[in-house]
Order: sequence, then C-alpha cells, then structure tokens
Amino acid sequence: MNTRFRVGFCYISKTSLAHALLSIREFLAHNKPYYVCVANVRTVVYANRNRVYRDVMNNSLMTLPDGMPLVWMARLWGLKDVQRTTGPDLFVWMLSDTQSGIRHFLLGDTEETLAAIREKYPEANICGTLSPPFCDVDEFDYAAIAKKVNQSGADIIWISLRSPKQDFFAVRLLPYLDKGICIGVGAAFRFAVGQINHPPRIIKILGLTGLFWRKNAVRQFWWLFKTSFIVLGYAIDILVTKYKK
Repeated sequence: MNTRFRVGFCYISKTSLAHALLSIREFLAHNKPYYVCVANVRTVVYANRNRVYRDVMNNSLMTLPDGMPLVWMARLWGLKDVQRTTGPDLFVWMLSDTQSGIRHFLLGDTEETLAAIREKYPEANICGTLSPPFCDVDEFDYAAIAKKVNQSGADIIWISLRSPKQDFFAVRLLPYLDKGICIGVGAAFRFAVGQINHPPRIIKILGLTGLFWRKNAVRQFWWLFKTSFIVLGYAIDILVTKYKK
C-alpha cells in the first residue's frame, strides 16, 4: 500500500492524471486483465461502511482520486503530487490518443450515446461497444459479455454503469477476460459528447462538484452537511495518525 494513501479504511492511489495515463499504458504491456476504480467522496464514504465494496476498491490496480476532498486528504498526509484524476478526463484523453494503437471497448449507457461517441471521435480506435440490459449486477451474463470483449481484442474496457455497480461489474467480469484493463468511469460517456457539462472551475476547486448535478436543493444541502462531518472525521484521523508517529 506504499503507492496509496489512506482515507478511513480506503486506500487511494498516489497519482495524477498524467501519472495514471502512464501507469495504465505500462500495465497494458503485461497482457493480463486488471480493473481500475475511480473514487469520489460518495464512493469512499460508502466503501468505509461496506466491507465488500472496500475490498473491491483496495484490491484494484489503481483507485483514482476523483474529487477535491480526496486531494485534500492527500495533502494532510503530506503528498503534494496527488492531483484530481476524473473518469471523464481519463476517458477523453485516452480516447483522443490515436497514435498509441490502444483499442477501446465501450460498455454501458445507451446505443444512442455510444453512437454519438463514435461520431464525435471518428479517429478513436473503438473496437467494440455494448449497451447492456438494465439489471442487477448479479444478473449479467458475464461469460457472454467477456466473449465479445475478448473477440474485439480490446485493451481497455470502459464501463459506464455508475459506482459502485460498475466496480462490482468489473470484478465479476475479470475472470472471463483474456486481457485488458476495466475502468469504471461513471457518466464519462455523456461528458465526452456534451450531454452533461462540467461545472465551473470554482465549483471544482471548492470540492462541490457532486452537488452541481443534484436537482433537489434540500437534499443537496443535507448531503453536504452530513458528508462534511464525515470528511472532517477522516481528516482528524489522518492528523492523529501523523501525530502519533
């Protein structure tokens, strides 16, 4: 875990967008199946309460810090190089890298969104797409899905099913894959084609990105109120741990 920092019982990768891109390219050369989680405050809070999901996050190839509060936790540990690494940014950067020869499989969302991505990124090396049926994570035919992925020769399998579902999905799919890195990127497909817009920069800096898309004002502030105390608890835990050392 020396490549990670702790937030509660969760371990987040010490990384940045540039470092994550480099690491993913390096692991692709191993020709083995892996999975990557993209974590924000909501998923970290959930993982700290759910042992099964926590194990999924902690046993990933990487768990990327998608959210400023996680970057703040890294700063408390004294880690200056950790930067916010979002699923949409990672997806667009890698999809736009047409010189690398990396083959992409898009899994999730609707047929319309998948078609829109192909239209917007005609030069991207997209070797396959699949819009799976809406069902519980235990109800997918993972063997059949993996067969399509394996036949496509995909290097990266982008999974857009929202967290934590997409991360559980990746773990269940992994045993059937010949190779490739599964990366759960939430709504990245819709960001990529402009169906969802990024919040203003100040919103990102203040760590309020998660509230930007919430429609119910009362629920927005209640969620922020509760989460602020939880994040404060993580911060105190870090400071106490450092003080004891």
